[in-house]
Amino acid sequence: MQVYIGLLGGALRGILGGIVTYLATRTKARLELVHAHDLTLRTERLIRYQRLFHLSGRLPRYWRPGEEPDRQTLASLREDLHEWYFGEEAGGLFLTQEAKTRYLRLQNALAEAVDAGPTPLSEQESMTLRGLASELRHQLGEDIGAASPPRIKRLSVGPTLPPPEPHR
Repeated sequence: MQVYIGLLGGALRGILGGIVTYLATRTKARLELVHAHDLTLRTERLIRYQRLFHLSGRLPRYWRPGEEPDRQTLASLREDLHEWYFGEEAGGLFLTQEAKTRYLRLQNALAEAVDAGPTPLSEQESMTLRGLASELRHQLGEDIGAASPPRIKRLSVGPTLPPPEPHR
């Protein structure tokens, strides 16, 4: 009887050990897959976000005197943003939902400004466009973690030691 109990106990330990190993291996593989996907997505997103950030710079926080754009310049920017979104590198595909919302709000405001006719840009239109571009840039930075401190604590490099005293 004790032999059967010993065999049964060994079999159960083997089965439980196998199940635990399977679950641990499966969980680890899933985590590695998620990590690899996130890393790839972040790398691809960073490339596209840099281009979009650069394009949005055509709507700065403020215009320098004499640099206010006309509506034709805004139409050109709108087209460049459209090309970024749907172009060969498919930048729009990599936007987070929050960034996409801000991008589309900017595109809609540009469309309204362009369609308003040949009159100069009003102060309100200018403020709206610059504000939306700024919101988009902030969201891009947030999406890639540019505003976050590093998660890995680094040691500071200490001061250089002075040279030794010369022997006399």
